Amino acid sequence: MKRRNVTEPQEVAARFSDVFKKNFSSSRNIFPFMRRATRDTNFTTKSLSEIVCIPSAIHNLLQQTKQNAAAGPDNVPAAILRHCAASLSISLSYIFNKSLEQGTLPVDWKTAAITPIPKDGPKDDMENYRPISITSLVGKTLERFIRDEMIKFLEDEKVIPNCQHGFRAKRSCVTLLTGTINDWTATLDEKSGDHIHAAFLDWSKAFDKVNHARLVSKLEHYRIKGRLLKWLENFLTGRTQFVQYRGARSEPTEVSSGVIQGSVLGPLLFNVFVSDLPDALNKCTLVQYADDATIYKKISCQEDADEFQEELNNVDIWCANNGMELNSRKCKVMDISRARLPLHFEYTLGDAPLEYVDSQRLLGVHIARDLRWRVHTDIVRAKAAQRLSFAARNLRGCTPRVKRIAYLTMVKPVMTFGLPAWHPTTQENINKLSRVQNRAMHFAFGKILPEPRLQNVMPFNMHLRHTDLVFFQRCQSGQTDFDARARIIQGRALRGDNTAHPRLQPPPARTAFGRSAFSYRVCKPWNDLPPSLKDCDASKFPSLCEQFLWCNF
Repeated sequence: MKRRNVTEPQEVAARFSDVFKKNFSSSRNIFPFMRRATRDTNFTTKSLSEIVCIPSAIHNLLQQTKQNAAAGPDNVPAAILRHCAASLSISLSYIFNKSLEQGTLPVDWKTAAITPIPKDGPKDDMENYRPISITSLVGKTLERFIRDEMIKFLEDEKVIPNCQHGFRAKRSCVTLLTGTINDWTATLDEKSGDHIHAAFLDWSKAFDKVNHARLVSKLEHYRIKGRLLKWLENFLTGRTQFVQYRGARSEPTEVSSGVIQGSVLGPLLFNVFVSDLPDALNKCTLVQYADDATIYKKISCQEDADEFQEELNNVDIWCANNGMELNSRKCKVMDISRARLPLHFEYTLGDAPLEYVDSQRLLGVHIARDLRWRVHTDIVRAKAAQRLSFAARNLRGCTPRVKRIAYLTMVKPVMTFGLPAWHPTTQENINKLSRVQNRAMHFAFGKILPEPRLQNVMPFNMHLRHTDLVFFQRCQSGQTDFDARARIIQGRALRGDNTAHPRLQPPPARTAFGRSAFSYRVCKPWNDLPPSLKDCDASKFPSLCEQFLWCNF
């Protein structure tokens, strides 16, 4: 049947509503939740059953409401909440406490206006859009208060596993990528012929398919109890949504499953829902960023491959037990190795064979099977050059300052995202990215460039070192939940060192490939910093480090 293009806003909204409704899980065959105690969770007898809203805390949350936040279906604007916080905080605290006491929410807070947001891929395919919910800002204020209390409890009780990097304070895509790629590099450096098999898993509509009953049972297992559990169950169920598109609205539909994308509590509840996945796996390593999961294992023989397949089967069983579906078409496996000849074994996920790939995009970074960065460098260089051309066409008559800011905000982040993890390594790759920056400087300042320092843009080589040092310092100061010294840096005091600032001893590395890992390459630059810079206030370190590099690079 030939697909018909739809342009009328009302019909588009109705079509989107039908597509999003199909995403909900209809599974009733959900097994009772029984956690396997394979992970050290250090459970105590503590529980979280009641939360009391304090006017001063609500006042602070109201003032933190983003000025440009969209009003929900109740049409209460952000400006009212921000500017009238002092007047509203006492009344809202009373309403919030009544809601928590009774375990119910007003109907307006359980209604969402859906805005379709396109994902990567064709824009004319409605399946390729993500439903983002716009809900009441008043309701979101209560969600933020509850979320903060729940995070304290769940983190203290170690409910969210260490492998989860998504939606957590002090963690990010960069912490996951840096740790994972560093581990892979160190493993392959030990022996050039080693192989690591990594399976990149893709859940189909993961947030929309979360089974409410299953999630509530997990919350109860983690000792979220009493009135709070009742409130959370009411928060999840009995919701409605409608799609808005160019002023048109679809008919409201019932939300039968899922956590709300665009809500405050949704990401935390999703992390709770998938928190027991690591317990199903004990023969491979799992890393997660929300619904992006990667499992990997060093493979030397058929027995290792059989164990890896067993872990894939365990993932499939976990999905079946939890009402989740893997998109077998998007799930891939990669043989990561420096060996010329690949080591391939047949793997399946469910009934579908896993396809081998030579490169895979993980959280915005394109990883090649040999962990070289030519492919990623070429991709980000082309994207950055495209953005620079766009800026050049539209900012031709602007001042050098405006053009420079455009480069720093629109172009450079494309080339520098995740640098502690991947690093261009070779001079060829560095030159490719440097040429884009040089072109941007000519666009900003003309044919004759001022001295680099007068451009107020670090040369790319300097920026690479600065990024490594800032990331490591954030790890050292606790701003990033990634213990670089304990996890990937082997440090010790050498003879003649200041004991307050012992020099970092790089981990063993056989080859230049091994020395390109973050754990190795950051040691010498860090050792070269003066003690006063290492001791400075964490917020001042980036600027002071830049000044030091300008003087000594």
